[in-house]
Amino acid sequence: MRLLEPQVERAVQRRLQRNPPFSNDDLAQIDTLAVLFPRDLGDLARFPMLKSLHVVGYGGRDLAALAGHPRLAALSMEFSALADISAVRTLPTIRSLQLPLNSIEDITALRFELPKLYEVVLTGNPLSEESYHEVVPELRQRGTEIVTVSEEREWQITRKLYAAGVPFDYFRRGDTYLLCRPGLEFTDKPSAAHAEIGPEELEAVLRRGPEEVHKLFDRKAG
Repeated sequence: MRLLEPQVERAVQRRLQRNPPFSNDDLAQIDTLAVLFPRDLGDLARFPMLKSLHVVGYGGRDLAALAGHPRLAALSMEFSALADISAVRTLPTIRSLQLPLNSIEDITALRFELPKLYEVVLTGNPLSEESYHEVVPELRQRGTEIVTVSEEREWQITRKLYAAGVPFDYFRRGDTYLLCRPGLEFTDKPSAAHAEIGPEELEAVLRRGPEEVHKLFDRKAG
C-alpha cells in the first residue's frame, strides 16, 4: 500500500489514536482531519467520507486534490501558499470556506453556483481589485451570510508586498498589526514568529526595498 505524505499520516495518527500503517478502510472512516504543514495534499483523494478539513501551512498552490469531493462541507486553510481556488466550484456540498492568510488573488470561482455556501473568510489575502471590489459584494448580495475580508489599508499593503515580490500577508489581530510568511518557502512554521509592525512603518520599510521586509523577521517576533 502506498505510504501517506508524512504530515497527512501524522494527522491520521492523531485522529485514530494509533500508529501506522493505515489501510484504505481506515482512511474511509475519517470525516474530520487537521493537517499541519503539509507539502502535498494529493492523498486526500483517499478520504471519501471527509466532511471537515483544517490545514495550517500548506506549501502547495491549489486545491486539485479536493476536486469533485462528494462530501466536503467545511474547508479551513490558513498561513498557506494557496493561490488557486478554482477547484472549489466542483465541491457541491461546501458550506464554509475559511481561507485567511493565503496567497489568493482571484476568487472568481466563487461566482459559480455553490448552493450551500454560507461562509467565506479571506482576510489577509492579496485579492485582486475585481475580487475585492466586485466578487465580494456579489457574494454578500447573493445571500452568503458571512463574507470576511481585510480592511482596505491592510489589503492594499498586502497587494503592494506581493507586487514587490514579497509574498507576505499583512493582517490585524485586535489592535496589533502583523506580517506573516504564508506557505513553506520562507519558514517551516508559518503560523508562528510573525513580525509586529504598524502600517506606516511597514510602508516605509517597503519603500527602502523588498529585502528590508525580510529583515523584519530578525527582530522580536509577534
